Amino acid sequence: MPRFSQQEKERIYEKLLKEGERLFLTHGIKKVTIDDLAEAVPIAKATFYVFFEHKESLYFQIIQKRQSEIFKELTDLLTNNKNLPNKERVKQVFKTMEGLLLQYPIIQKIDNTTIELLSRKISQNQFDGYANQNVAAVQTMKEHGIQFSCDEETASYSFQALYHGWLFLGKSKPNIQDKVTNIMLNGIIDQIVLD
Repeated sequence: MPRFSQQEKERIYEKLLKEGERLFLTHGIKKVTIDDLAEAVPIAKATFYVFFEHKESLYFQIIQKRQSEIFKELTDLLTNNKNLPNKERVKQVFKTMEGLLLQYPIIQKIDNTTIELLSRKISQNQFDGYANQNVAAVQTMKEHGIQFSCDEETASYSFQALYHGWLFLGKSKPNIQDKVTNIMLNGIIDQIVLD
């Protein structure tokens, strides 16, 4: 097994993330093999295992990285718009998230089959952290002064349902997604966000 300098390790790791995201988007997690990933970087197949236990751990790291980037943007948005009413801030968070999800389509590709596959391969601790990110997002909003009329879990599931509705509507006529999402977003915000 070759020894890599720290700089080489970082380069290979970043290339695995980049090429993995490209391959997973193109072919889906089930069809991509370790051979495909190693060839794309290019590294020996054995070298892949120096960095990741299996392809699912690479996939998980990619989505964790993208979700961290989204979460940072949303936190910055909340911090920079403290003077706006809470309902407007939450609306901005969701609208910004829509744009970021379009920027990171791998997040949109996560479906029940993918979640089931990851839950079998990723440690329970990591998976629980992933599953609780929506609650963490609501907690972050609360830390930024946004108050809810319901508990964090209910607020979290409300936003998650809105997100899944937005994804579903993406398959409809172009202007329908925005119209219906705005109706649902305004309704949820009016029901659970306090001003």
